[in-house]
Amino acid sequence: MKSKFLKLLILFCLFWTQFSNAQFFKENFYYEGEVGFIAGFFVTNQDEKTEVFSISGLSFRGGVGVHNNEGSLFIGINSGIEGNFRRDTGVLPVYLNSKFFIDLTEKTKLLLSFGYGRSFQIGTENYSGYLRKYTIGVTKETEKDNYFGVFFEINNHGFYFPDGFKAVTLNVGINYTFL
Repeated sequence: MKSKFLKLLILFCLFWTQFSNAQFFKENFYYEGEVGFIAGFFVTNQDEKTEVFSISGLSFRGGVGVHNNEGSLFIGINSGIEGNFRRDTGVLPVYLNSKFFIDLTEKTKLLLSFGYGRSFQIGTENYSGYLRKYTIGVTKETEKDNYFGVFFEINNHGFYFPDGFKAVTLNVGINYTFL
């Protein structure tokens, strides 16, 4: 049993060393982080008054992946956590993400992104569903050739919260992509 484990460990180390030293991996690798607010529109508060806009939660996500040489197409795997204050629950999304950057000016780009994966509720119930994420944003190229931007997105988590509302969130936030 030990010899099989040792062989697998050696093969994994050799594979990882070769993969991490590949030229494609070094030049085309990226990682990113996002911080967002879950937005609530036309929400009735505790005093029975309707608020046009309220912050209903926080979202923290990160990911890694590869991009093309021009820096216009990105494909990666992302995960994070969303804390929903109005529903007293959290959501853990794990998804594949594709991002497209379209030039607006020399340093400013339009961001279009689509994510697909799984979402898992963290809370009183253990619901899960297929995540679909649609994002639009504007990014600016930094001095170190990274991207910093703002985004607006819609997440359909594919299940219902315990109180019967569909788990669809609207997020507004900032994104930083390290190339």
